[in-house]
Amino acid sequence: MIARMLALLLTVLAGPAQADSLATLERFYSNTRTLAGRFTQTVSDANGTVTETSSGQFAIQRPGRFRWDYQAPYEQTIVADGRELWVYEPDLDQVTVRPIDADNADAPGLLLSGAAFPAELFDVTREKDGWLRLIPKQKDGGLGAVRLKLAGDSVQALQLEDGLGQTTRIELLDQQRNGALPAARFSFQPPPGVDVIRALPQPPTGGES
Repeated sequence: MIARMLALLLTVLAGPAQADSLATLERFYSNTRTLAGRFTQTVSDANGTVTETSSGQFAIQRPGRFRWDYQAPYEQTIVADGRELWVYEPDLDQVTVRPIDADNADAPGLLLSGAAFPAELFDVTREKDGWLRLIPKQKDGGLGAVRLKLAGDSVQALQLEDGLGQTTRIELLDQQRNGALPAARFSFQPPPGVDVIRALPQPPTGGES
């Protein structure tokens, strides 16, 4: 990884590599209006042991809208409608909703559905295995790093690391790009009888609360 290279090599290569990596991401954002398909998700602990696997369907409509439907081994629906983020857990008969803001951009769906890549939130480097590594500029957000695997200008996989060493890897499969998606797919109406919990906006990090 670039972060572990010798200081001299970093001095020579960091600028061009970061510019090229940003250009790759910008092509994805420029050329993708909608994206839909299925996904698989694997969670591993700090020792690399897989602790959880899941799968489902996803849809993204930029800017600011996405739907993540977990189907196995349990059901969960996550919807961003451009203003709010809805998380529905049928097993709990509960919906949590919170406003969308820049601090949410480390979530996979929100990161991919933005109007443009949030370069102000991440430093981007290219790894030798073809992945892009995104390091949060805000160090106290709990997220260790985000890695993206691109083929051309399409994102094939994401990997998220948290501050405790847990890694979540998401593979995006059977992608359909720039097709028409119904607006209703990106709105959410809580089913009758479920509890709706509205989370308060998070205070700014690194400053006064």
